[in-house]
Amino acid sequence: MSDHNPYSAFTTLSTDITERILSLLPIPTLIRASSVCKSWRSIISAPSFSALIAHNTNASPRPWFFLFGLHNTSSRNNQSFAFDPASNSWFHLPPAQEPRAGSCFIGANGFFFTTTPRFGFSRILNTSWHLTSPLRFSRINPLVGVFYDPDRGHCDLASGFACNLPKFIVVGGVRFIGGLVDIEDRLAVEIYDPHSDSWELCPPLPADFRSGYSSQYLSSALFRGRFYVFGIYSFSVSSFDLKKHVWSEVQTLRPPGVMFSFLIASPNMLVLAGMCNAPRGPSFNLWKVDELSMEFSEIAIMPHDFLYSLVDTEEDDKFASLKCVGLGNLIYVFNEEYHKKYPACVCEIGTESDKCRCSWRRLPQLPSPVNEFHKVISFCSTVSLHNIIQRE
Repeated sequence: MSDHNPYSAFTTLSTDITERILSLLPIPTLIRASSVCKSWRSIISAPSFSALIAHNTNASPRPWFFLFGLHNTSSRNNQSFAFDPASNSWFHLPPAQEPRAGSCFIGANGFFFTTTPRFGFSRILNTSWHLTSPLRFSRINPLVGVFYDPDRGHCDLASGFACNLPKFIVVGGVRFIGGLVDIEDRLAVEIYDPHSDSWELCPPLPADFRSGYSSQYLSSALFRGRFYVFGIYSFSVSSFDLKKHVWSEVQTLRPPGVMFSFLIASPNMLVLAGMCNAPRGPSFNLWKVDELSMEFSEIAIMPHDFLYSLVDTEEDDKFASLKCVGLGNLIYVFNEEYHKKYPACVCEIGTESDKCRCSWRRLPQLPSPVNEFHKVISFCSTVSLHNIIQRE
């Protein structure tokens, strides 16, 4: 019997096999693996590797939850975090660098924005900022949406491949002139075309929203070619047709007992998420909303212990600091106050024979240390592993 081992010369794996093995690992492990050697980093950081992972999972990328804490007096205390729902992990990101101090900082799917003194944008997890031609009306705290022109096509932001830039829609906000604001002015909607670096003026937000044009009082949802604007406290809702550039009739969307709520776009429906003071006690509910009639039906209620884990039970207005953002089938609810280090939970909405199945879970605590912030900015976005690795 020969002592020769046929595998004794097998010392390395081919690039294809290494890529296949690495593609089976969760993202936190891949981030660590990218630091092992140059060849692994080259494989993991390639845009094609993100596509391979998407093919293996046979599913759309799950949106991440981004939380940015801003400190009024010291930018050194600013912090940035990102939550990956697939690995149930938080990432501590380098603070987002705005192109100019004092600008209004906003996040929307796939991008960061500043609106004053110049409008600029950057892809998430990317330090390269692009300034556009000036807005016709400089403003702070507007709603900003990201959409693709159907005539030009688009790409998946999570793929990491180069593609046509989307258009940006800017709605509402407070006019900013020479360091002063005008809270009464109804500002025109402006749509940015990156191919011509120009802004198109469109009709302003309907006057029914006069109780507040700032994003502090409004939430938005991009759904089936329409940009929906909803009053968090006024419960008024209207949608802007992205092709015809007209607003729909203003309607009221308020389930019984709701104190405040947020409108969110899921893949197949609009979802209203809000704090409800019902006879059975306080609750945080989700409703499916018919996009035409604005009729609603309840689909989920946050578990009682989850709700109270987000707040300080000794405070009279303990629920007032709850906020909600979402994208795809994930809806995140969190407390924007510091006392509990910004706790959060998430609801995953599924569909089964047209009947929604929702499941709730708590998010792990933010990675320490966590500073106290004067303002918290949050949004959801799909991301690519390629962009994550390039940021490391």
